[in-house]
Amino acid sequence: MTQEGSRRSAGQEMRRRQVLEAAIRLGAEGGYDAVQMRAVADRSGVALGTIYRYFSSKDDLLIAGLAGWLRLTRKKLEEEEVRCDTPHERLTRLLSGVARSVEASPMLMQALVRAQGSTSPASGPHKLDVEDEQRALIVTALGDDHPNATEIARVIGHVWSSASTRWVTGLAPNGSLCAEFCNAIDMLVPATTGE
Repeated sequence: MTQEGSRRSAGQEMRRRQVLEAAIRLGAEGGYDAVQMRAVADRSGVALGTIYRYFSSKDDLLIAGLAGWLRLTRKKLEEEEVRCDTPHERLTRLLSGVARSVEASPMLMQALVRAQGSTSPASGPHKLDVEDEQRALIVTALGDDHPNATEIARVIGHVWSSASTRWVTGLAPNGSLCAEFCNAIDMLVPATTGE
């Protein structure tokens, strides 16, 4: 949990989670334009004024929702016993699953990519949270003791952002995100432990 999150009461954290889940569901159903603050309030059952205490815009909501999804994915990875022999295999399996999830939710991905393009200073902390969670997810898959894990995670994060944007905007076909991930992993992480 972030330092900011640790200062919230359990009730505040629950309301915040309800708001984020509602925003993500609305984005998955209707894309960026469907995520209106009033609709989020109606869907989440949280007062509009309360939502504005946590988030200044729908961009903030969507970006924070993405960070939350990444955090949950990392926690699941930490809890599961992933049966892979090498960091290359673990990272390939993880990011292949991410690619499938992305392509299964094109409206949500369109909304998330559009929100990530926000130039609002209020979105900055949420964007940094997304970067931190992406990095932590990749480092977890590689293993904390993997050489250059943080640098590899940073590069794969750039690939992730670029490939997602290309796919969402129709510049790349379905399957391209997985192909880009696999290409980056092949270049950055040895396929066997003996290399």
